[in-house]
Amino acid sequence: MIDLTVNAFRKRRRAIFRKKIGEIHQSFGRDIVILDIGGRPDYWENIDPPNVDKIILLNIGPMELARDSRLSAFEAVVGDACDLSSFHDGSIDLVHSNSFIEHVGGWTNIRRMAREARRVGRHGWVQTPAWECPLEPHFGVPAIHWFAWPTQARLLSAIGRFRECSIAERRGLVEEINLLTKREFISLFPGTSLFVERLGWMPKSYTAWW
Repeated sequence: MIDLTVNAFRKRRRAIFRKKIGEIHQSFGRDIVILDIGGRPDYWENIDPPNVDKIILLNIGPMELARDSRLSAFEAVVGDACDLSSFHDGSIDLVHSNSFIEHVGGWTNIRRMAREARRVGRHGWVQTPAWECPLEPHFGVPAIHWFAWPTQARLLSAIGRFRECSIAERRGLVEEINLLTKREFISLFPGTSLFVERLGWMPKSYTAWW
């Protein structure tokens, strides 16, 4: 049931995103260039984006960029999401990021990534899971993200696939994820439109687009 719900969310989000790409293409009168911050080739197979000239995949991990894909429009760049100084202001038609901003570190890095995305992207689509959702999406454990890091690490020790991890490994896993509240996310992307996915009455994810 959970997988079916997740797939339904993804299909709806994909349809909205493809429509936005079409609108940007129409406004420019040409195929567009997309910068995918934290991107991977296999993600775009599910999107199958129309009207795209090139997709620049920027990731700090070369292995993430090396995944197989049937699409041919990729340019792979190893780089830092918090420092896009190799890109000029407004040089990218559409900046995209899917569930990545929560992985770049603490608040300082999160804010730097948001600023850089807005600086280089004439348009943008940045999505992140909602802190307010009771189900933590990375570990699949209800409410674990509402506790302090030491408690989160201890709770992971009760889950099968994490039982053999050391304390340091479990602590590293939880510290790598910083989910954002709605208020925090809006503060990172002022003046943009906010799309809220909901699971019943609960927010599931936030997307800023401009």
